[in-house]
Amino acid sequence: MADGMAAWVADQVARASSGGTVVQAGRDVVVSVDQRVRRRSWAGWRRTRTRRAFLVTSAFDQKYWLAGLTRRLHAALDRDGVALVLKVPDRDFDSAAQAHHLRRVLSTRRDYVGGFVVATEVERAREDLAAFCVELDLPVVFTDVEPFELEDQYPDNAAFVGYPAGEIGATAGRWLVTHFHERGITQPRVLIVAGEENRDRQRRCAEVIREAFPGAAVVIDASGAFKPSRAHDAVLAHLHAHESVDAVFCTNDEMALGAVDALRSTTCGAVVVGVDGTVEATALIDAGTSALRATVVQDPHRLAESAVRVLERLCDGRPTPKRTALQPEVHQASNRHPGRF
Repeated sequence: MADGMAAWVADQVARASSGGTVVQAGRDVVVSVDQRVRRRSWAGWRRTRTRRAFLVTSAFDQKYWLAGLTRRLHAALDRDGVALVLKVPDRDFDSAAQAHHLRRVLSTRRDYVGGFVVATEVERAREDLAAFCVELDLPVVFTDVEPFELEDQYPDNAAFVGYPAGEIGATAGRWLVTHFHERGITQPRVLIVAGEENRDRQRRCAEVIREAFPGAAVVIDASGAFKPSRAHDAVLAHLHAHESVDAVFCTNDEMALGAVDALRSTTCGAVVVGVDGTVEATALIDAGTSALRATVVQDPHRLAESAVRVLERLCDGRPTPKRTALQPEVHQASNRHPGRF
């Protein structure tokens, strides 16, 4: 599956530029672009070196939102004549696997103007991530997962751009609170299916629901691992152990799709809410033919454009915020009162 996903990403990022070509080597995807177009603000940055930026990811298999982000980053960098080098781990959400690629970036640092990192297992890897930035001595923009708790913990050459996990969870929680009010549900039963990354998503969602409904029964199952099959099994296991639920919140759209499949085989009338705003999820929501009623959108275009602007500012030595927080939006079904599907 990883090879197929790599080919799909390669095809998608190539489509972002008519002048781009893709060369795949192992689990690195190098997107080469026409380097004749350069902004003045980038032209003076180590002009004798290859104009490449790296993207070190935390996961790859079945991460379709990440594929969209990669495509948008490529398009934004393409305008400046910068090539994107994608480095994906051999094991998803494994800091040791990610550390291998960080070391490779360090060993070839002369090839880059800087780059992007989607960190994983940040509690375990925080010191190593800080050391990586210091040793690299090039601009590093973290995205998706905030690696440091405080702004003053960021090295001088690093910054974060993304949708804060806590705000994503709170946004999902507020949508569910409105849904429960509209349906007259006063003691909602909610299952939250999550992974070990971005824990503030599940934490804040649960807090918002419990604040609005002190009698709410909220169960968090962190075994989802961001995989549809794991979410499918988690939903069925929960329904087997409990009478029913009113809603399922999954902290990414892949898990939400797995939850939808699980609910189809039951008589449970729960609604499902996801995160990311992938094409498949939004299409299913718009169709109105399933329990998936909303997703908290992380717009990959907006994220990529913001991340590249921050990288550019760091390259030029201009004052740059350590933390750029983007506000998520909700893509929801037009019919807020679904029946059985």
